[in-house]
Amino acid sequence: MSLKITDKEKKELKGQAILAQKQEGYFAVRILSRVGNFTSKELVSIANIAESYGKGYVSVTNRLTAEIPYIKYEDIEKVKEEIKKNNLVNGGTGKKIRPIMACKGTVCVHGLIDTQKLGGEIHDKFFAKELAAKCKIGVVGCPNNCGKAQLNDIGIMPQVKTEINHEKCVACGKCTTVCKEKALIKEGKEIIYDKDKCVNCGKCADVCPFKAIDKIEEGIAIYLGGRFGRKAMLGKPLNRLFKEDEVIDTIEKILNYYKENANSLERIGKMIERIGFEEVEKNILK
Repeated sequence: MSLKITDKEKKELKGQAILAQKQEGYFAVRILSRVGNFTSKELVSIANIAESYGKGYVSVTNRLTAEIPYIKYEDIEKVKEEIKKNNLVNGGTGKKIRPIMACKGTVCVHGLIDTQKLGGEIHDKFFAKELAAKCKIGVVGCPNNCGKAQLNDIGIMPQVKTEINHEKCVACGKCTTVCKEKALIKEGKEIIYDKDKCVNCGKCADVCPFKAIDKIEEGIAIYLGGRFGRKAMLGKPLNRLFKEDEVIDTIEKILNYYKENANSLERIGKMIERIGFEEVEKNILK
C-alpha cells in the first residue's frame, strides 16, 4: 500500500486498541470481552467483521480479548461503525487498568469462588481507570492458579487454611490421595501435615469421611507487584486473607495508593521495589 500513515495517527489509533501491524497499512482491532466472556451473538458479530474486513479469522489475546487482524487503514471507520452497531467495544490498551482476566471459577470442579462474578464486579468498577502505567488484574478460582495470579499487578486467589483434628483422625489416608503437594503423608497410624508444602486448596477437608480436618480460615489472598514480559517478577501476598466482600474496597485502596505514589510509567511492582513492600502494605491495610 502506498498510503503513508503518520506515527501520530498510529499512536492515536493505538489508544483505541487499533494496533498497527508489521505489515504496512494494516491494523489489528481489539474487541473487549467481559472477563473473558462473549455471548454467542457477539461471537457471530465478531466473526462477520473478520470475514468482511479482515482475513476471516480472529485471535484471542492473553487478556482474553478478541483481536481481528488485517484491517485495512481505509476500512477502520467502517469497522468502528460495525463494532458500535453490534454493541461491541474496542479498547484495552494504554496507561490504564487493562481487561480483567479470570479463570472459569465455579464452572471448574476445583473452583472455590465465583471468579466470573467477582471479576465482573472488578471490571465494572475499575476497567480503563487512568493510572501511571498499565495495570493488570487477574482472578483465579483456586490454588491451581491457571490464571497465574502472581504474574498480575494485582492477583486474586482464594485460600482455605486447614488443621488436623487428631482426636477424630483414624489415619485412613484418604486425604493423602488428593494432596498433590504431598503436604499430607501417612506414617504408620498417623497423618503428618507439612504446612510449608501446603497451598491451601482445602481438598483434604472436603474428602475426609470423619470430618477430622478443620477449615480454620477461608478467604482471599491478594498479591501485589507481579508482571510478566522482559522483566518478570512474582507478586507477593498481603499479610492477611480477605473476605470476598472486602476485595473491591481493598483494590480501590491499592489503586489510590499507587496513583498517589507511582512515578510516570512505573508499574506497581517497580513502585514496591522503590518504596518497600512493608511500607506499601502498611499504608494499604491501615
